[in-house]
Amino acid sequence: MANSAARRFAQALRIAGADMAFGVPGGGPNLDVVEAMQAEGIRFVLAHGETAACIMASTYGHVSGKVAPTIVTRGPGAAAAVNGAAQATLDRQPLVLVTDTVPSATRDRVAHQRVNQRALFAPVTVGGLTFGENTHDADLASAISRATSWPRGAVHVDYDAAAGGPTLFDPSWPQSPPERNSELLAAMAEVVAESNYPVILLGVGALDAADALSPLLSAFGAPVLSTYQATGIVGTEDVLCGGLFTNGASERELLSRADLIITVGLDLVEPIPTAWPYTVPVLSIAPTETTENYMPRAFEAVGDVAALSAELLQGSHRWPANAGAHHRDSCRHLLHPTPMELGPVDLVQAVAGCAPAKLTTTVDAGAHFLAVMPFWPVAEPNRLLISNGLATMGYSVPAAIGAALARPGEPVLSFVGDGGLGMVLAELETIVRLNLPITVVAFNDASLSLIEIKQKTNDGNRDAVGYNLTNFAEVAKAMGMDSAIAKTTDQVAAALGTNWNRPRLIDARVDPTPYRHLISVTRGS
Repeated sequence: MANSAARRFAQALRIAGADMAFGVPGGGPNLDVVEAMQAEGIRFVLAHGETAACIMASTYGHVSGKVAPTIVTRGPGAAAAVNGAAQATLDRQPLVLVTDTVPSATRDRVAHQRVNQRALFAPVTVGGLTFGENTHDADLASAISRATSWPRGAVHVDYDAAAGGPTLFDPSWPQSPPERNSELLAAMAEVVAESNYPVILLGVGALDAADALSPLLSAFGAPVLSTYQATGIVGTEDVLCGGLFTNGASERELLSRADLIITVGLDLVEPIPTAWPYTVPVLSIAPTETTENYMPRAFEAVGDVAALSAELLQGSHRWPANAGAHHRDSCRHLLHPTPMELGPVDLVQAVAGCAPAKLTTTVDAGAHFLAVMPFWPVAEPNRLLISNGLATMGYSVPAAIGAALARPGEPVLSFVGDGGLGMVLAELETIVRLNLPITVVAFNDASLSLIEIKQKTNDGNRDAVGYNLTNFAEVAKAMGMDSAIAKTTDQVAAALGTNWNRPRLIDARVDPTPYRHLISVTRGS
């Protein structure tokens, strides 16, 4: 039977709204926590890897709005979860990561699996707590609350049943709501009203205000560019949508015509790390104060993004009504001037032609996202999920599991490269065991293509980037998934059909030749 500390911990999670947990438990204290959570009606999902479990949990929390804990063992389990904690924190998703630990009563004599886990997780979390009998319930509630407060991220809980300790957070949290600065807002409103060619840049910090922003942006009528994570706040096929903002090359033609750049919820963890090339004023609307010096900001208003946007996005401009759509369509043409038998963009378009209207799509890191992101149609926020702040490989498949559990019964699509799929291949069994309606589409060219593009002469040559060709269809079949190999767009369409309600994998043998062109147009290098 779970001890009182485990029961208190589970009760605090339930009170906070948790109904799902993930993990790879060890014995003893881990199982006490799992048992206590199950007694509180919190379902436990067993994963194969600790980082994958963290990604499942943070994605579940991001999509459902309910914090989901991840349970891992001390030592190797904790060390293996570090990347998952970093993903949650840098992608601004909620996670409570629970590790057991060498008990404080025996720590002086037991070195086995003894790691300073609080120090290990400190750089990749937004808070930490040692929880046990001596921990106050208020401290635990505060720790859980921190994970779900902006900017969201991972909170690490070291579980030591007989001990406990204070909650440690970044000293900047919690942030007090800023007082209204009428003079600042009046000056910002004047700058917006006088602008003839403003462009809006939407970021991840605008997601919570998406419902309110949509009509405001429509009424304002200026072209909108979205970061990867903000995709869908303005539909990708909407007349206002100019496509993506990454601070790359593809958006420069539009932004070079702007006389004002207005960022709404832009988190500076999102753009690629290139120099800021624009000289026009930047006006920022943000949920929290921006501390990074990535771009010069003439003005910044901090607070309720929806309320500030309603006050500031006023006035007329000289853009034609279709300026955003014209730029977006021009970019797409530059990216994919000639159809192929099965290039990366051809694969994306073939899948889009078969996809149901109500779909959540997850995208892994790798060259294939250069084909997915500009072309994949998205009509709602949080329907396209990608690791952008951390940009970690191995994200898409576990994120698809988290999304499928958060939206039960709805189909989910996972776009993944062969490299990323190899990192989480065992989680295909998790999909089958849970009988989730997930379709995995693997871009299989037996290479780390994005790294290969960046190779210079003698930078490791093929040995540094090349794999043997893996038959992922046979691997998936062995795990109980429907599967098929596709070498043409017609074979992709035939394999997908309309059966989106059960686990399956499409092993797409893509021609990687266009990747170099895609990165040149997108990044300018």
